[in-house]
Order: sequence, then C-alpha cells, then structure tokens
Amino acid sequence: MQTSTDNEIISEILAGRKERFAILVERYQRDTYRLSLSILRNPSDAEDAVSEAYSKAFAALERCQDFSNFKSWLLKITYNCCQDILRKRKRETAEPELTRIAENNESHNPLQCLVNQEKKNDIWQALDHLNPEDHAAMIMKYYHNASYQDIATTLNWPLGTVASRLYRAREKMRHYLVRGEVL
Repeated sequence: MQTSTDNEIISEILAGRKERFAILVERYQRDTYRLSLSILRNPSDAEDAVSEAYSKAFAALERCQDFSNFKSWLLKITYNCCQDILRKRKRETAEPELTRIAENNESHNPLQCLVNQEKKNDIWQALDHLNPEDHAAMIMKYYHNASYQDIATTLNWPLGTVASRLYRAREKMRHYLVRGEVL
C-alpha cells in the first residue's frame, strides 16, 4: 500500500476531506511533541503546544501557498507555540517545572546509570544557559537530526547563519561544561 505524500493529503483536505488531517497529525505527532518537550521541559505544556500548533496549522492550510516542506512549516508553528508558552511563563513569573525526558537505558549497572544521568543533567543545564533560539537549534540538530535547511526554515534564519550559531552554541556549552561558567 502506497502512502500519500503530504502535498496529496493537503490537497484532499483543501478539497473538503478534512478528516485526512488526522494522517498528518499521526505522521508528525512524535516530532512535534519531542521538539516541544525539549524546549518546554514540561510534558503538559508540550502537549498544549502541540495541540495549539496543529490547530493553527489546520486553520492556516487554506492561506498557505507552498507545502513543499510541510514538516518544516509545522515545526516552525510548533516552535512559535512553545515560545508563546515560554513568554507566558515569564509573565506569570512562575519557576518552570523541570522534568526528565525518559529514555531507555540499556545499562543495568546502577553506578553507570547514575553517571549517565549526571552527564545528561549537565548537558541540559548547559543547554538552559543558551538563548531560546540557540537552544532550539541545538535540540533540532542533535536531538531531532534536522538539516540546516530545516533549522533555517523553522527559526527564520538565513541558511548561512545556522552553522555559525550552532558552532557558537556548542562553544558556549563546552565552556560551561568544562569551567562551570557562562560565556
């Protein structure tokens, strides 16, 4: 059975088969949730951001002209919804809830599990010292394996800027991890 492309599904949706949007939701739900969770670090907020992103994407389908890369467009909407939630958090001056992203740990050695968790915590702390855009770019590149083009589209950066921003973000993280201080 051949699966439909994003463009084919979107054409069907625009032709009145609105229920076909569920295919796009299913296709990209994991990617949008992982991006949201990596930015917001709170499962409930991540679910809210994803839900809002799909609502906005569905509402904007008719106005959008180019769906050559629907995934990038959807991730950009998701990123913007996450930024809205972060701005709301700042306005409420509530301390963001820190959550751990559950990962399968293949090591059964409790000491090694602890060391691995400490390393992960250090990396997340270093990421938290980056500005929101650099943080998102690092997550997209190294957690979602996004291309430079996808990062540029999502963050509305020129393509040439992506490499330099990722380089500087890595250097800031390295400095923080080695010296324990922010550049």
